[in-house]
Amino acid sequence: MTRTPKSSGATLESFAIQRIRVRRDGYDSGGTYWGAGADVFIATSHDGADEITVRARSLTKARTKISGELARAPGAKSAAPRDPLGGVSPRKSRYEVDWNDPAGGNPVHIRITHARDYLGMGQDHVEVESLKPTRAPLPITETGYKSHFLPALELVNAGGPVTFVTAWLDALARTPAWSKQQNARQQGDLFQWAEANKETGKRKSPMRAKLPAAKRTAAKPRRSRAASNTQG
Repeated sequence: MTRTPKSSGATLESFAIQRIRVRRDGYDSGGTYWGAGADVFIATSHDGADEITVRARSLTKARTKISGELARAPGAKSAAPRDPLGGVSPRKSRYEVDWNDPAGGNPVHIRITHARDYLGMGQDHVEVESLKPTRAPLPITETGYKSHFLPALELVNAGGPVTFVTAWLDALARTPAWSKQQNARQQGDLFQWAEANKETGKRKSPMRAKLPAAKRTAAKPRRSRAASNTQG
């Protein structure tokens, strides 16, 4: 199951726009450095999956730039010169997908973040992160997180970020190295389960119930009939 940004093919009306005032020294009031220039406008889709960042002197000009970024085809270069964005991508899109290991095992819910023209270097940036289970190992990373740069045209020819990442995962999942890692991991899990079950068995071993101690009472002396008659 793949969840793509609801803003794919969306219009400007489906975005909320935030304005960040930039001082003459290039910093905003929060201390973030954007570089000298116009204010920063960040447009975020209502589902939070798509984010566009531009610089403009007014909201009207910002809306025009945002619309242009929405219309820009994947892999196409921007018609206008790239504004300094302090290391932020002009457009960042987030996707979520359940990846099923062809070699077996439980599915892993991952997030794929695609940043266009990252750092103005002419390359796109793709981040892959395991969400459920958190930081679960993947064929492309043992830590559950992967950062990868590639040319925008290469990503387009691969079918986009989701197709590119899932094909990459599937290809490496069929290698002997990944199968070996999975087998070792499963054996380790079985060993841990056996040890845990062993400890649980010890804790659940039957114990003899302690019987309540009998309460000892002193017997009353019995008076003989002869003694009673004597006293009478």
